[in-house]
Amino acid sequence: MLVPSSSPPVLGKTLVLGGLAASLVAVTVSSAALATHAPRQAVDPCAVSFDLASLSQPDRALVARRSLACADVEHGRISTAEYQKQVSAIDAAWTTPAVIAAPAMQWAASVRGFSSQYTTASWAADRVLGAPDVFPAHGDNVNAWASLGADDKDEWLEVGYAQPTRISAIEIFETYNPGAISAVEMITASGEHVTAYQGTPRAGGSAKKLHIDVGCTAEPIVAINVRLASRQVAGWNELDAIGVSPCAQ
Repeated sequence: MLVPSSSPPVLGKTLVLGGLAASLVAVTVSSAALATHAPRQAVDPCAVSFDLASLSQPDRALVARRSLACADVEHGRISTAEYQKQVSAIDAAWTTPAVIAAPAMQWAASVRGFSSQYTTASWAADRVLGAPDVFPAHGDNVNAWASLGADDKDEWLEVGYAQPTRISAIEIFETYNPGAISAVEMITASGEHVTAYQGTPRAGGSAKKLHIDVGCTAEPIVAINVRLASRQVAGWNELDAIGVSPCAQ
């Protein structure tokens, strides 16, 4: 039934969108429409009063679903109970935090330099590239990098990454006589060398994964330089892989 023009206006009821700040004014459905499915008033009660471009794509989709439900109840296509059921489901989706997958580890893709290598094939510097293929096993293995001499001098290895990115952590896999790593440097896209780790070399026994948290770097990291105090940890100190964790988006 139409409300006579002489009747006082019916105040609207604001439905606040769950999961959004209170400043994002919600889709509004008039009390008269909820009670009687009356025709839409001159002011669209289902209009959205904020900039959709400011929302993420999933949130824009939820706003659209809210608006459609509002229009359906305004025009009597659904009941008030069905409208409330739909809104509850939308709000539940809105307030459930999104699960963000951890970025995939990026593995060294190139060798930029090294102090020495045992041979150009077995125990070569390029054996450190890619994901671990020795770890978690421990022992003298041709698939890991080893220096030419065991304990005659300090050694170093520098690897590069195919897709330089800001990183939050470094992981170095030591698979034979671990514990010789004395320092780790990050090389940024602008060429700056940033110390990520300094430690006291100490024999570590079995295979080891050295995890280094670096927060989130200000610049993309193009390379990692690893230094070994080989004379302080007896035997060949072999490295299997060097990975970096991109910062969470």
